[in-house]
Amino acid sequence: MNVLILTHQNDAPPFIERVAEEIRGRGAEPVVFHMNDFPVRATITFRQEPDGESFLFNGHAIGEGDAIWGRRYHKAVGFPEKMHPGHQRMALAESERFLQGVLAACPAFKMDVYARVRGSDHKPLHQRIFREAGIRTPRTLGTNDPAKARAFLSSCPKGAIVKMLSAEPFVKDDGKLQVVMTSEVRPETTDRLEQLRLCPMYFQERVEKAYEVRATVFGTKVFAARIDSQRFEGADVDWRNKGLAMIDQWRHHDLPKHVEDALGRYQEAVGMQYGAADFIVTPEGEHVLLEVNPAGEFFWLEANAPHHPMVAALVDVLVGVPGARREVR
Repeated sequence: MNVLILTHQNDAPPFIERVAEEIRGRGAEPVVFHMNDFPVRATITFRQEPDGESFLFNGHAIGEGDAIWGRRYHKAVGFPEKMHPGHQRMALAESERFLQGVLAACPAFKMDVYARVRGSDHKPLHQRIFREAGIRTPRTLGTNDPAKARAFLSSCPKGAIVKMLSAEPFVKDDGKLQVVMTSEVRPETTDRLEQLRLCPMYFQERVEKAYEVRATVFGTKVFAARIDSQRFEGADVDWRNKGLAMIDQWRHHDLPKHVEDALGRYQEAVGMQYGAADFIVTPEGEHVLLEVNPAGEFFWLEANAPHHPMVAALVDVLVGVPGARREVR
């Protein structure tokens, strides 16, 4: 059995090798394919003949009985400097279309189907499914209407936060990338609401936190960890702001059954094996769903406390250990 790992060179090489070692330990063969090398330095070949089809990734055949882990997708790099920008855009679009067509046709087990990863990466969808499952979500307004934004913010006596729905970074004048984190709505924010005419934003009423929880799903297994983000200055709104400082402060968390059931219901609704869900836990102990990342990071929760055996759970799903894969549509 081959397990194709779709990633890129800068995607935490020690982590990728750790997964590859686990795959080898199960008697399967890992095939690491760097997405940013395609099509300039890596090859994909699809062939159809009267007697069947073949799918080759750098010469490695991937087909029925194999598995594909879509860890990270990345656009191609390395096109010739003299290549016309219009030709480059065309080549990128054609390469993307070809890649997704090959992945869609390949009969290997996929964790997860690319179209489902893209189609599930929407916070409004997460909130609707969890609310239908009886899990609270924050009061929310997504809009590009300044008047509606002002009215919503005035209805939030405990304050509000603002976030982006995309992960697109801001490119600064010096060329460096800056990710826009979730932030508190301040007076200067409300003074700039007219800018919503240029770009919609996502506002949520602030929910009082006791602590925060990351629940990670691998097929039928769920691992939950908690972080007391309110103890760290600068992490009260978005713990990622102090992620490295708190990396050894995560602890195991027992997810209530009704919350775990709702998470399973969500995964089955979107047809996914993997998901990384973020919750606020209120002082009263209620779990409030924020979002589910369909390709979120998880290795830090194995390499550091609480040392959950996540790589083993991942590979269980990839190699098809009985009972490891979730029943999805």
